[in-house]
Amino acid sequence: MWIVRESLRLIEKIAIAFAVALVIAAIWAAISKHGFVTDFRNTCLIVGGLTLVMGAVGRNTPFERRLDYGITESAWGRVPGVSSLKLNPEDPTLTPGAVLGGAGIALLAFALFVL
Repeated sequence: MWIVRESLRLIEKIAIAFAVALVIAAIWAAISKHGFVTDFRNTCLIVGGLTLVMGAVGRNTPFERRLDYGITESAWGRVPGVSSLKLNPEDPTLTPGAVLGGAGIALLAFALFVL
């Protein structure tokens, strides 16, 4: 069951990172002085490449600490009686490299094959 949960979390985080990167690329393309489609494609390539590099940074980085908040915190707050500072070693963790790497690959594929 944890495989399904972690897979859904991975897909959710990749979708969020992809959407944020797309918004950044769209804003940058809108304010630039060249054509929108060309600048949007180039910005998607640059942001996708940077996201892929951030995914390759490795473990124990600020990216990992921000992305891996665990199941003890959610959008509604903390689970009562569970410490958010203590990690349970048996709980699987979602690595930031998987999220950022997946988002970078998705953005690069979008820029290369869709635009």
